[in-house]
Amino acid sequence: MNQTLNRPSSLLRVAGLTLALAFFTQVAAANVEEPRAMLESVSKQLLTELKTEQAQVHAKPQRLFEVVDQVLAPHVDLETMSRWVLGKYWRTATPEQRTRFTAEFRTLMVRFYVSALLDDPKQIDTILAHADTIIVFLPAAADSDPKKTIVRSEVHIPNGPVVPVIFNLHNKNGVWQIFDVNVDGISLVTNYRNSFSQQVAQMGLDGLIDDLAARNKLLLEKNGVDKAKSKP
Repeated sequence: MNQTLNRPSSLLRVAGLTLALAFFTQVAAANVEEPRAMLESVSKQLLTELKTEQAQVHAKPQRLFEVVDQVLAPHVDLETMSRWVLGKYWRTATPEQRTRFTAEFRTLMVRFYVSALLDDPKQIDTILAHADTIIVFLPAAADSDPKKTIVRSEVHIPNGPVVPVIFNLHNKNGVWQIFDVNVDGISLVTNYRNSFSQQVAQMGLDGLIDDLAARNKLLLEKNGVDKAKSKP
């Protein structure tokens, strides 16, 4: 991967799972407070599930992949994110390339947000011990576009900094979905778009997809995850 991704890695990876705890879900649109309330609710639900499976996660790290994947992937607008991170290359991609890229990007997202905990699974104990205070959602504000909104939050890393996190959501077909997340001023979509653009220029779109597939496969196999379960 391009070094652009490595610059914020120490901060983003530490905040990784805490973001995933509140990262993706959907809800019928009603008012400006609903996306914030929804994220709070999902955060609590996932923390509860991880507490219940804490021992199993320690015994089998792949369970962490499965839990996060089940919550993260189905509720994000993956097509929109995939289209934006590929930029102009999405427009010229074949349907097969789009499908392959979206599948690998989904796995990459899960990999990114649990990588720090896979390196040291004991970090999950610290996160869960501070479950009640680790994520604070700030009051919502109306947007000029009723179909878009942002939810501001703060991730209080135990024994670490307070990281500002902004979730970008849009209302698609009557439900709120996240299409980007900004961590301490760094946009996930922009960060990956810059890196992928350089890779496509060097190796072509198929080369990028193959590279992502190889990296994802190695990590998933290392942690005993069935690749088939990580595809849409």
